[in-house]
Amino acid sequence: MKKYDNVAETDYEAIREALRRLLQEAGREGSGLLQFVDEAERREAADRERTAQLMAENERLKQEVRKLRVAQAGTMSSRLRDALRE
Repeated sequence: MKKYDNVAETDYEAIREALRRLLQEAGREGSGLLQFVDEAERREAADRERTAQLMAENERLKQEVRKLRVAQAGTMSSRLRDALRE
């Protein structure tokens, strides 16, 4: 998957490790905070995948618009030629 310059990637493993250390120091090993980190990572991955799909669809639609414009320009030119012949 592409990495875009304006989108920072989150280092979830570093977050998990820091959270584990903090929880261990506090004596709270069974915290649900790690589950929140896991869920955030899953959501970010899904968002990135959806963004990639939308960007691909956007590119496909741009190409289709270009083709239609070229086809339309050809039609208009032939109509203009027909009008000039009359």
